[in-house]
Amino acid sequence: MAEYLVASALGLNKGVRNEWDAYDLKTEAGLKIEVKSAAYIQSWYQRKLSQISFSIRPTLAWDYETNLQAKERKRQADIYVFCLLHHKDKDTINPMDLSQWTFYVVSTKQLEEVRPERKSITLGKLTKLKPKECRYGELKETINSIASSQ
Repeated sequence: MAEYLVASALGLNKGVRNEWDAYDLKTEAGLKIEVKSAAYIQSWYQRKLSQISFSIRPTLAWDYETNLQAKERKRQADIYVFCLLHHKDKDTINPMDLSQWTFYVVSTKQLEEVRPERKSITLGKLTKLKPKECRYGELKETINSIASSQ
C-alpha cells in the first residue's frame, strides 16, 4: 500500500514493476526510490501498539535482464521514503485515509553517513537524522527537493 501511495504521488503508478528490482520506484529522471512502511496498529491481536522500525538493510542487487546478482551489498536507491500509518485507534484506522499517514524522506547518502552498516532504523533514530517530514500531497515536492540537493 505504501509503495502505491508514493508511486501515485509521483505519477509512477502506471504498470507493474518487477518484484525483484533492487529498488521500489524509478522516476523518469532516473532517481531510484526505496519505500519502507510501518504502522502502530496491526491486523492481529495486540496488547500494545507496535514499536516502529524500518528495514534499511544493504542488499545484493539482482538484474532480471542479465539474471546476475551483484557481488557488493549496498543500499540500491538514491532516496528512502519511510511511510508511517500513524493512526492509533484500531476501530477507526483506514489505510486509504491519506490523513492517517506521515512520510519521512531521507537521502541514502545521509543514511550511509550515520548508519552505514545498520539493518534497521527505529522511528526515534530516524527522526534524529532530521528527515523531511511531509504529508501525501507534499511527497513529490519533498522528494524532488532532496534529489536536487544531492
